[in-house]
Amino acid sequence: FFAAMLLIASTACNKEECYECHYDGPNGEEVELEGEYCGEAAEDLENTGYVMDSVVYTVHCGEH
Repeated sequence: FFAAMLLIASTACNKEECYECHYDGPNGEEVELEGEYCGEAAEDLENTGYVMDSVVYTVHCGEH
């Protein structure tokens, strides 16, 4: 029983958090990006931004 609980706890700790992300469009509107971004992918997207028509937009993931 203890081993099963330990396995479940360690699996839950290793699960990456996933977020919906958006960027602020050219007119100030919030533009949702399709899908969810998890862990390092969400961090990378926030750090590098989203490029559309040669413009780099700042991306926000999650509730911030």
